[in-house]
Amino acid sequence: MGFDEVMKSVVEKLKEALLAVENWGADALAWFDGVFPPDTRGEKIKHWFHVALPYLIAAVVLMVVVLFCDCCCRCCCGRGSGRAKMMKAPGRNTRMRRSVFEADPRGYFQNLRSHPGDELC
Repeated sequence: MGFDEVMKSVVEKLKEALLAVENWGADALAWFDGVFPPDTRGEKIKHWFHVALPYLIAAVVLMVVVLFCDCCCRCCCGRGSGRAKMMKAPGRNTRMRRSVFEADPRGYFQNLRSHPGDELC
């Protein structure tokens, strides 16, 4: 199977996919016209919007509360994957990420000795 044959096959599959999407769109519009006829469409959409509005508001409020609680737990409680493990920096009165120290402890102590007055204990 040569490159030209593969390209022809790909083009044919893309045409079939485009026709399927076009047919799906026409079917969706026909269904929408059946559910919401053009002459009463505005009234029906307004009615269903008023019916669904309390549920939409409740869903938005619930999402905001969940996101707020998740953010608070990550920041304040130290839970979640968004917070790095911290440790007291050896030889200093500060805190540092444990992963930074574990990646190069020798380099950390060399840097500590090269800056002797930098926040020492």
